[in-house]
This record gives sequence, structure tokens and C-alpha cells, in this order.
Amino acid sequence: MTAFYGLSNSPKKSLTIYQDEKLRQDLPKLTEASVSSVIEVDITSREFSEYGVDLAPVDKGRQAWTFVFSACIFDSFIWGWNNTYGIFQDYYSTHPPFDIASSGEISIIGTASVGIQYIEVVLVIALFQRYPELPKPAMWASLGIVFGIGAGVFYAPILMWLSDWFVMRRGLAGGIIFGGSGIGGFVLPIIMGYLLDVVGFGWTIRIFGLVLGVCGGIALLGVNPRFPVRKPTDERPRRQWFPRNLSPYKNPVFLSMFALEMGVNSVQALGFYPVSIFLPTYTSYLSVRTFPSTMILALFNAASVVCYILFGRICDSYPYPYIILMSGVGSALAAFLLWGYASTLGWMFAFSIVFGGFNGGFPGAWPAAASEIGGSRNDITSLMMGTFAIVKGVGAIVGPIIAASLRDINNDSGSRYGGFGFLKVEIFVGSMAVATSVGALILSFISESKRKSGAHS
Repeated sequence: MTAFYGLSNSPKKSLTIYQDEKLRQDLPKLTEASVSSVIEVDITSREFSEYGVDLAPVDKGRQAWTFVFSACIFDSFIWGWNNTYGIFQDYYSTHPPFDIASSGEISIIGTASVGIQYIEVVLVIALFQRYPELPKPAMWASLGIVFGIGAGVFYAPILMWLSDWFVMRRGLAGGIIFGGSGIGGFVLPIIMGYLLDVVGFGWTIRIFGLVLGVCGGIALLGVNPRFPVRKPTDERPRRQWFPRNLSPYKNPVFLSMFALEMGVNSVQALGFYPVSIFLPTYTSYLSVRTFPSTMILALFNAASVVCYILFGRICDSYPYPYIILMSGVGSALAAFLLWGYASTLGWMFAFSIVFGGFNGGFPGAWPAAASEIGGSRNDITSLMMGTFAIVKGVGAIVGPIIAASLRDINNDSGSRYGGFGFLKVEIFVGSMAVATSVGALILSFISESKRKSGAHS
């Protein structure tokens, strides 16, 4: 039996099971005008009966939204911390013993941390899907012992369980969760910049660790799976490490969409991280005070919060390639015009808000993009989200390295366009945004062709 998530008048269940084949075929037509999207979910009646408990409702209810806001807190600390690295980049460049290294070498510290955390996600998802009893103990252990590497351990269950808790509002829920990185990226630079000036590097890290332990421990209580964990049996053995029966995904349409989504995510990440790393450095040429650099980075991250949620919500109602196109065009204009001509703090404030919003909010389209590939298979959808994270992690490492090599460190003077040696960096960032837009147009065409042909997983 195939179950479709749709509208239900039942006060206890948000799942309606349609057994009538004609109704199953007509459902997308009936709901297209009034419902943002209908995602087909394969669930057998045997699987429901085996749980023996009333499952929490999908897309609504205290438990679902507790999951979202608890996950948002984790995102604030995990990726908000990484979004703060520009402050440490500026600190390392001007304080011993770090200042003996070049800006390119220093940038590797932050990008390697981000890259490792993103890249490990898909492997952790595979591990947790096979051993569903591990996520919660692993999250508690990572919180207190190995935060750096363990950040992926936090992130993987969130990506896995998001698909279980939300279907019709998956984009909105994902946007709120991912927006945590912008919230943390707004608050933490201000706090970290102040602490670095007042108590120094060592105590700044200690204070952050203490706050993380307290807030993370409270948030972890709300990050729970929707489905109870069951012990494997002969009739229901453990899942394979990676999904089997991938034949529906081997047709040219799905392969083209997968390749394009990977490519679009790659070029977006290549253009995003050089800005997040070098934004305070560029601002330091316009003001000798540290506060403007801190505020510009904070606004850069805060703008992404709005667009994370907005992009995610729009993706629940409209095709996600439109959002990717909007992100690419807005980012390109910001890079070529606002950053290119930025010779005052006012221009930099404008650039940080516009680019931070359009480019920083890009992952708000991830849930919709992953769902189009995964379809009814939540395991595939989760792995797609993990694959996006891998691509973003590689971009986080490679992008700043490319930008550092393009920057003319011997040119510290302003100019009408591309000042302080950042001309080639600005062109590179803008070009990646243009490539994102082109990819979105092609992706829109393929996605529309897929819908018209009726291809589905």
C-alpha cells in the first residue's frame, strides 16, 4: 500500500492513506492549486502496526516544532561558530604567534574545520541509518568531548529526522533550522570580538565551550526522532550501509538533475566562503577600528537568516530552481557592483546585507532539491542532503584558497573599482554567482521536463 501525505481532517493524524488507485492518480491534480506540494511517501500498513504507539503528527504539533527550534540552536553554535571565523582570521593576522603566517595559510584553519564537518555528514548519515540507536548517545558524547569533528555527528541526525517530521512544510522547517547558522553568525562575532579584545584568545575559547555545553545540552533534549528505535530482527534486519534498489534513479533525467544540483552547489560554495572569510579583512582597510568589521560580518550572517526562512517557505509553494536563480542573480549583482565599487563603509554594509541574504540563504532550497531527487524515499532524501553538505565542504576549503591566491597582497591602496588587491577575488566571486544562475536555468528546464513526463522515484 502506498501512503500519500495530504490534507486530513483527523485531529490525531496528519497522514491520510489513499488505497483507491484513481484517487491516487488524481491527488496531485486536486491539490496543486490549494496545496504547496504533495510528496509521496512509501509506508506499509505493517510498518505502522509494528510501532504499537500513536506517532506524533507530521508538519505540526509541539514535538515537531520543538525539534525544529532545538535543531536551530545546534545550528547556531555549529555553523554560527564557523561563520564567525572571519573575526579570528583578522585576529590571527595581527596577533602573535599566528601573525607570522600568510593570510592564505591562516584561512586554511577555518576552511578545513568547515570542510571536515560538512564532508563527514554523509558518512555519519549512512552509519546512523544502519544503527538508528546510535545518534542520541553519539550526540551527547560529541557535545562534551570532540566538538570539532563531532559537529557532523550533530548535523547528520537533524538532516535524517527532518524528512520524518516534515513533508508539506519541509522547506519552512529546514529554513528555520539552517537559519540558526545566521543567528549564531550574527551574535557570535560581536561576542567573540569583544572577548578577544578583553580576555584574549584562551579565555574566549573556554567561555564558548562552557556556553556550548549548557545550551547544547538543553537543546539536545528536544532533538528526537519521530519514529521509535526498534531492535533489528530476522524479519526486519538492519539497513544496508547505503540504499539498494537505485534503478529508478539511473534514468537520464535523474542523473542530469543530480549532476546539475551538485554543480550548482559547488559553484555557490566556491563563491560564498571567500566572502565570509575575507569580509572583515577588506573592511579593516576602510576603518582602523575593529567594531565595523565585526558588525559587517554580523549583518552578513543575519541577512542569511531572513533568506533561509524565506527561501525555504517559497520552495514549499514554487519550484526551487526559481529560488536558486534569484540567489545567483542577486549575488552576482552584489559582487560586481556593491563590492566592486566599495570604497566606504556604507557600501560594505550594503554589500554584506545583499550578498549575505541572497547567497547565504541558498541552502534554504536544499530540502526541496533533495526531495525532488529522493521522492518517496526518505533515506535517499537524507543522503542527498548529506551529499550537498559534502560539496559545500569541498567548496569551503577550495574557495578561500583560490581567493587567497587571486588576492594581490602587495596592493593595499584603494581604487575606483576592486580596491585593496581584491579585484580578481571580486570577479571570481561574481563569476561563481553567474554560474549558479546559469545552472538554475538549466535545472529549471530539466525539472519542468521531468514533471511533464511524469518521471518519479
